[in-house]
Parts: sequence; structure tokens; C-alpha cells
Amino acid sequence: MNPFSAGFELRFPDAIKARAAAKAVSPELRNSYEKRSKTSINTNKNVVSLKVIASDESALKASMSSYSRLLGLCLKLSKQ
Repeated sequence: MNPFSAGFELRFPDAIKARAAAKAVSPELRNSYEKRSKTSINTNKNVVSLKVIASDESALKASMSSYSRLLGLCLKLSKQ
């Protein structure tokens, strides 16, 4: 079966806040419960890019939902 994949990018006010958001989310990338999906996160200046590769649609949806919620919160806080 071919893996499913998706990703997104978020623009932060500056590169420091983008790196801080990526660092805040990075412990989640190393958790052992993420068995059906693998996630990578990168920063390029003020942009945080996230890519998820999953074995099935449900795992993809769950991972995308979790990370978009976490990074969305970081973005919201960075604008205050």
C-alpha cells in the first residue's frame, strides 16, 4: 500500500519565533506512539514547514490535526 502524505507551511512574524515554534513542537516528533505516521518539521527564515507521511488516511488526518493545532497555537501566541 502506498503511503499517504500531506503538509503545510505557516509564516511567523520573524525567524526567531518560527524556530521557537518548531522547537516547541519537536518533542512530539520523537514520541513512540507515532507508529503509523512519520512527521518532519523544518524552518526557513520565518516559515515553518511540516510534512506528514502516514500508512493510512486516519493516521494522516490525526497527525495533521494535532500538529496544525499545536503550531496554530504557537502562531497565535507569537502575534501577541
